Amino acid sequence: MTIFENMANYKRLLIRQGAATNTVIDTLEQFHVACQEFPYKHLSEVKELAKNDWFDEDGEDVYIPSSGLKFKAYDLEAKLLYVGNEGSMTDDLRSFIDFLYGRNTNGNPELSIYDEFTKTGRQKVYVQSVDNELITYDDVNTDVIAQFKVKFRVTDPVTNVVLYLDDSSN
Repeated sequence: MTIFENMANYKRLLIRQGAATNTVIDTLEQFHVACQEFPYKHLSEVKELAKNDWFDEDGEDVYIPSSGLKFKAYDLEAKLLYVGNEGSMTDDLRSFIDFLYGRNTNGNPELSIYDEFTKTGRQKVYVQSVDNELITYDDVNTDVIAQFKVKFRVTDPVTNVVLYLDDSSN
């Protein structure tokens, strides 16, 4: 069995680059990059509330908005796998990294990301860094060539991205 016959065993990251496009990139199909771990947060940390701690009074006065508590943006570090041919790994990873940073033809680094494994995603995400440490697999797993980490910043911690499959072809 070849590497590409095992692709169904790996989970995809689906990424839309920029808010003005409907084109979604399947990272496994396009770059041979699968998702190993995507530490999505259902709710992030609550933003600091406005408060006064008067010296002549007990406790503190806290403003709690009637519209509900607001959440902070957060960072997440995804573990990704390169599942492809060793000979094309450098070009595939370079193209993937250029895509994340918006250095490809679209040139827009704002991302919406959907993780097939957790069935969740976020919008208004941008890449902060790609770890330079590439862990390679020799004989442990014949499909996975390497593992690497990508750090993302999630600036909209509340909006859930859902997968919508267009069945108009039926």
